[in-house]
Amino acid sequence: MTKLTKIVSCILSSAFLAAAGAGCNGYNRPNSGGELPAQDYTVDFNLPATTSAEIKVIIPDNETERKLMNALIEGFNQKYPNIKVTMNFLTIDSYNSTVTKQYSAKVLADVIWTNSSNYYFLVSNGYALNLDHFTEQAEKAGEFDYDADFTEDFRSMGLFGGTRYAVPRSADSVVTFYNKNILTAAGVDLKPETTLVKNGWSWEDFLTVCGQVREYYDKKSDSKFYPIDANFTWEAVSWPVMKSLGGELIDKEGKFALTEGKNEEIYSFVQNMVTKRYIPAENDGKSSFENGTGAMLFQSTTIDHYETTATLKGKFDVVSFPKIAGENSAMGIGFAGYALNSQVAEDQAKLNAASAFMAYLMSNDGQQKAAKDGGLTLPSIRSGLSAENPDAYWHSTYPAFNVAAYTYGSEYKATQDFLAYADSSISSSLINALNSYVGSYCIKQTTSGKAYNLLKGAIQDAFDTIVS
Repeated sequence: MTKLTKIVSCILSSAFLAAAGAGCNGYNRPNSGGELPAQDYTVDFNLPATTSAEIKVIIPDNETERKLMNALIEGFNQKYPNIKVTMNFLTIDSYNSTVTKQYSAKVLADVIWTNSSNYYFLVSNGYALNLDHFTEQAEKAGEFDYDADFTEDFRSMGLFGGTRYAVPRSADSVVTFYNKNILTAAGVDLKPETTLVKNGWSWEDFLTVCGQVREYYDKKSDSKFYPIDANFTWEAVSWPVMKSLGGELIDKEGKFALTEGKNEEIYSFVQNMVTKRYIPAENDGKSSFENGTGAMLFQSTTIDHYETTATLKGKFDVVSFPKIAGENSAMGIGFAGYALNSQVAEDQAKLNAASAFMAYLMSNDGQQKAAKDGGLTLPSIRSGLSAENPDAYWHSTYPAFNVAAYTYGSEYKATQDFLAYADSSISSSLINALNSYVGSYCIKQTTSGKAYNLLKGAIQDAFDTIVS
């Protein structure tokens, strides 16, 4: 879930797509939590190696996704050389419209790229196949042992109401990147035996380090340098902040749910960082982790993203996201992965071939291929390819790094589950409102009430756009 731009099979009932109520009553969804009808289908997982078929996959049009998909297709074709896999492309900005038009015209690819936010759109519109049958039948066929072979993070992602509609290809957890040189110069103890900077560190520990860095910058007259690139305008951070402090954005009835009391806590939390000058009050920060002048960064990208740059090579490490509220903490997690077009169930040959491709992605060989040749150096969905396994390609290139930071604290990982309770057409608006609230209103507004009213207004604006 990098900051980039983060599961039925039949059309949903009109009741499920009920319109928004008046005021901030929101979007009333009778089936909140997702009890969606399923379409019956059977997959043949015992395909001969000589099987001939043609399937299509649709992915974002960028080099990262192309490289990964080319690697997966190459590995899959070693097993099934006569199944042709063709790539189609879309842009993230046009995701919803492209998928809708192609699905309506029955030309949408059989395998659909999706992520933490977009899969709610796929599910609520009936575009994604309910994968419960896929999972059950694959397990019976010996493709995998679902509970034993996959991580807890995997088993909690790509679901709607407990039903799987997407297969994550990796677990994208927000971690804290830190510049070892800057922290050392600021007097931060980085000795493994005694450091505060370790997996599971508390928010208080984090603030202590911020204070040391703030003092270091001030002594150097770097008043416009700030200790943390907090990324509060990114839902993978803004949502854990709200969630950790007990706030909710949208409840299961589809209504605005943040109370004024919780708003006050969140506002004070953010303002504390502004007052202590750990984050900028305006857009006047001159430091940046990426250019080597910033001390810390909340992000979910891969180690090689920075280790391959001249500015940061050999100068940084990672540690888990700080626990904001002890055992009640939330940490950001998301996924990118793939769903099956619900229309594929109408063509048995395509269903079998597309299912075989999904099963390959989930396999040990598929995960290793994605990491080694596809550049997918984020935690694997396979339990056996953990941070402790030196042969797991996703991290073996960087043995000196604290890769366990990515997999720390599965029990704290929180996706934007509130999106399941709102009309899919306003998902982006809700995310934008959340990000603006934590990353702007709580920073720039002079009172908590002003921040609260701006958030409430933005949510109401989103509700008002829902077409009955």
